[in-house]
Amino acid sequence: MKQRGWIIFSGIVWVVIGVMLLYKGLQYLAVAQTDHKTLYMGIGLVVGFLKGRFVLVKTVRRVVMRIVSLKAPIRYKDVYAPSYFFLILGMMGLGMLLKYLPIGFEIRGLIDVAVGSALMNGAMFYFRVARVYDKSFPSQSQ
Repeated sequence: MKQRGWIIFSGIVWVVIGVMLLYKGLQYLAVAQTDHKTLYMGIGLVVGFLKGRFVLVKTVRRVVMRIVSLKAPIRYKDVYAPSYFFLILGMMGLGMLLKYLPIGFEIRGLIDVAVGSALMNGAMFYFRVARVYDKSFPSQSQ
């Protein structure tokens, strides 16, 4: 796969995981014993938007620059730095840990909604770069 394909693939992965987390978070909020479910959902969406816009965009930039620097065809193990895999494993571990900690459904839901919406927002940057890839990196697109 070429550089543009890997950029799109990375965005799709973020969207799929984001949708799954958002769905899971909304399920937690649906069963939460609180009258403020909408407030928790709103806070999660705002926090996710801000995290996606100001934090995850830096990660997207690093990954895109790494992908652009590689020569086609690109192997899967070359696309992402080892530190990226450790970051993913760490986030998965924290997510699994939340299941076993005595945290209310409203907080679990808020966290999952925030992370899910952040990932979906961050994925949009992958798609924006992929859309203008040939214009932005003309020497790499052949």
